[in-house]
Amino acid sequence: MTDWYRVTPIAHGIWSITEPGHVTMWLIAGTERALLVDTGMGFVPLRPVVTALTPLPVTVVNTHYHFDHVAGNHEFDDVRIHPSGVEPLRVRPARLELDAYLDHNDQLLRAAAGIRDTDRDLLYLLDADSDPAPLPASFDRTTWTVHPPAPSATVVDDDLLDLGGRTVRVLHTPGHTPDSLCLHDSRTGVLFGGDTVNSGPIYAHEPDSNLADFAASTARLAEVKDDVSLVAMNHFGRIVAPPYVLQSVADAFARIVEESPRQEWGLWSDQGTRRQEWSLRSDQGTRRRVRDVQNIAADEIRFDHFSITVPPK
Repeated sequence: MTDWYRVTPIAHGIWSITEPGHVTMWLIAGTERALLVDTGMGFVPLRPVVTALTPLPVTVVNTHYHFDHVAGNHEFDDVRIHPSGVEPLRVRPARLELDAYLDHNDQLLRAAAGIRDTDRDLLYLLDADSDPAPLPASFDRTTWTVHPPAPSATVVDDDLLDLGGRTVRVLHTPGHTPDSLCLHDSRTGVLFGGDTVNSGPIYAHEPDSNLADFAASTARLAEVKDDVSLVAMNHFGRIVAPPYVLQSVADAFARIVEESPRQEWGLWSDQGTRRQEWSLRSDQGTRRRVRDVQNIAADEIRFDHFSITVPPK
């Protein structure tokens, strides 16, 4: 085991494996196989942590191809992704992209240091999963790279992954990326939201994000909320949420799309830049200009329990 990962049992046969301040992976164990949802940042080996939790053979499913979800793929033999993520997975993140992410992490650590005493005395918000940790001593930021091998197989919408004693259903939920997936565990009702649902900003501003797809996907999740016991998320301080958040997220995306009648969905310039115009009313939510974890500008629209980032106006 390693002291970098924070491991917490969440439900019967389900553990969260968190890299504090970065990403949470999820391990689901049946009687015959285990399913690992994403493989994280690749700062330190992940396989020993998984092996310590279960002796079962492991299948990895990537919720999408972004580097913070796939950097440990090379440690596992059975890795699957949606077909539309296969080609993007081949593209190695640029050094500038990785450096921008690490610079954001430095900023995050400084911010956490500034509130930790206040939180301990008054707020009680930070815990082992949400309190950002310094990068492992063995990590070399100058040589860190992410280049996962090709997946061994693909998964598509409504595939059922039989783990023995439980099945996990694959839900194709494009929006954040074209290949985005959610997973639903039959035994406990836990829904694994990937980057389709989060407790902080839900990224819908990136070049391959699509707001119309996001609205349709989150509406689909809201339709099955009565079959969901808990929503397990990948980022930010609160890694689990009650099922009602699915309706809230769907309503928020529906409002954004409805209030953007001049949106030119899916149109791209020759340079690959999406052309989007916005006409959100003032009651849409609090809106502010922000920069994401890679220092890319976006407009963040705040809602009660999460926010959504969209291309800057």
